[in-house]
Amino acid sequence: MFVALAAQSDPNGVLPTVASALGIHEIHGQSSFANLLAALAGKHVLLVLDNFEQLTDAAPSLGELLAQLPHLKLLVTSRAALRLRAEHEIAITPFELPAPPWSAAAIAHNPAIALFSQRAAAILPTFALTDTNATAIAEICTRLDGLPLAIELAATRIKLLSPQLLLQRLNNRLDLLTRGMRDMPGRHQTLRNTIDWSYSLLEAHEQQSFARLAVFVGGGTVEAAEAICGVEGDGMIDVLLGLQSLTDKSLLRQTVGEDGMPRFTLLELIREYGFEQLVGSGEITMIRGQHAAYYLQLGEQAAPELAGGQAQIAWFARIGAELDNIRAALRNHWRSVCGRPHLWCGRSTPRGDQPGAAALRARHGSIQRYKQCYMAACMGRRARPAHRSTY
Repeated sequence: MFVALAAQSDPNGVLPTVASALGIHEIHGQSSFANLLAALAGKHVLLVLDNFEQLTDAAPSLGELLAQLPHLKLLVTSRAALRLRAEHEIAITPFELPAPPWSAAAIAHNPAIALFSQRAAAILPTFALTDTNATAIAEICTRLDGLPLAIELAATRIKLLSPQLLLQRLNNRLDLLTRGMRDMPGRHQTLRNTIDWSYSLLEAHEQQSFARLAVFVGGGTVEAAEAICGVEGDGMIDVLLGLQSLTDKSLLRQTVGEDGMPRFTLLELIREYGFEQLVGSGEITMIRGQHAAYYLQLGEQAAPELAGGQAQIAWFARIGAELDNIRAALRNHWRSVCGRPHLWCGRSTPRGDQPGAAALRARHGSIQRYKQCYMAACMGRRARPAHRSTY
């Protein structure tokens, strides 16, 4: 039995809604829970509860039903884990993306490409996947993280924009991906509405953690998150708890890096939204500063290890995994010093007789240290040193 819960916002209304869907009439003086127990006792029943994420406070009632009805099975769709002992989580991941080279024949059966092509053809009957547009379509699906809703919304633009032009406009994905189908729920009409929905279900401290985590580029480690997102004197934020909660609510993904260490990542579309929240919070300068300081320290720690030693291989893997973060830290530090996001600065050191020379030399020195850190990261990603003894 399928029970749609998207329109239900009150956790206390879950069991009455389930009972109504099953055709169970209310019995005066008995609760919906008691009515369900009586009606389902001894029966083999599968209930599909759709869109449960805004109703997780009702999860304990589901746990009680499962405990007292051994033949009852529940399939619950939710963006947030229910955290019940009987729960078995099955993550629905984005589509697998095609690997280049991208010819029409090579990618036609990829699920992301097939979805884009189907939706585009439904809107523009003359549309076809060809070798001419295959690369652009594959890049569109990649830029959209393989998310089905994002791909469908992008395909609706095909009537006005060729795949090549659509790809050029994806720099502002959240504002471009609008005009969903009218028979879809309001929160699925635009990509921003979809993420707004998930964001609105977060507690205030979770929203703050989410925004701060958007400073990472390409993800990061738990250690980095604790160092960068924790603010001294901010007793409201428990970074580790925040990571767990955001993972449970499907906003954060946990992966394993090349160095074997656990990493968390935000899909780029989610990160784009989170970064907007970080800018709006007024914390962008502080969090960027902590991000830059952490990765400068990491680069300085790595430098002697990369030069040789028993841990060289491990450090190449670790620092290489952080190349995107180190590049961003360098760019942001240079922006804070000079007001421009250029990666490199001049080589000359300020002379002692120049106004503010001591401050200029300190800034110059920090830029040079970031450059060294960045080069170390590049070596870590690109080099594959032989495993040999060192002397």
